[in-house]
Amino acid sequence: MDSKVTGPSAIVPEGLLETGPDGPDTSRFEILDLFTVRFAMLARLMDRESKQLLDINFGLSLAEWRILAILAISGPMTVSDLAEQGGFDKSQISRAVASMEEAGRVTRSDSPTDGRSAIISLAEEGSALYGKMIPVIRERNRRLLALMTPDQRATLYEAMDILTNHLREKMD
Repeated sequence: MDSKVTGPSAIVPEGLLETGPDGPDTSRFEILDLFTVRFAMLARLMDRESKQLLDINFGLSLAEWRILAILAISGPMTVSDLAEQGGFDKSQISRAVASMEEAGRVTRSDSPTDGRSAIISLAEEGSALYGKMIPVIRERNRRLLALMTPDQRATLYEAMDILTNHLREKMD
């Protein structure tokens, strides 16, 4: 498939920039030209880099980091809520919570409203670890965003919001 270069080494599949009545013509796209495939590949690469950063610097998994961050921002919640907000399966979060509880980073208490659920809270050690981690995580994000112009960053965030809102509405 022919591609146009439209920026510093950007490969834009033929037809992407043309808009018909139903959007761009993607009928000639090869598998690696598909937006969903490219986005999934980018997400996997970012997760791999995150896992490496978290493991080397803090000895944490990606799930454990997300648990720390969610609890630090949102406060105590159930494993189900953590799984939903963190984008992981409930079983992954359960295993990560058990490991974090054993390490003294989170605490578990009985839910006052549901005898089958536990409430997970950030322990003092977890809160201190989050405080050490957040500057490193913010710096990584700054470096990634610095690869784009301010207009590209704004467009990226707007596009992610459009897609996120569309998919949430579609799934509801």
